[in-house]
Amino acid sequence: MKNGFLTFCFAFVPGAGQMYQGYMKRGLSLISLFCASCLLTTVAVRLVLLLPILWMYSFFDTFNLRAQMGAGIAPEDDYLFHLGGERDLGLLLARRHKLAGWGLVVLGVYMIYDGILMSGLYDLAVRLESRVVWFIYDAAYDLPELLLCLALILLGLWLVRGGHSSKPAAEPHGSQEDFCDYIAQEDEFDDRT
Repeated sequence: MKNGFLTFCFAFVPGAGQMYQGYMKRGLSLISLFCASCLLTTVAVRLVLLLPILWMYSFFDTFNLRAQMGAGIAPEDDYLFHLGGERDLGLLLARRHKLAGWGLVVLGVYMIYDGILMSGLYDLAVRLESRVVWFIYDAAYDLPELLLCLALILLGLWLVRGGHSSKPAAEPHGSQEDFCDYIAQEDEFDDRT
């Protein structure tokens, strides 16, 4: 069991309390999620509401893990989101390389947009003092938040539909196939008598 005061101190940093108690994967998941949320707040300011939720979850999860360890029922260290059940980060990247690639493309496009396009458009608007250029600048400034909102809506609709699963849906209990097996077993019993 780790020092209670140090556990309390580390609990204030998302993921650090988990890491202090030996849950490296879980702590890494939480700190990564917290940092990603901080980054997303630069694009969509309203997402700042995620930060206190993540912070509180991490804070109380630290003490929940401590209590579970004290009771001898501590869970196995694992990433917070299993992402399809892959437990090895290398295997995850090997299977999801397209997702990682698209993430890097989006990050690169955003950096070009933010660092080059927006600063150039701002300079042009200041020099020309044109309302049309200022309107274009304001519209371009709100574009990332609009795209993020559309992506969230599409993701939500995809999840509501059930997503696309590579595995066939499991048949409900008592399906027709089970019923046929039962009848076949019953016929075998009748033949013996």
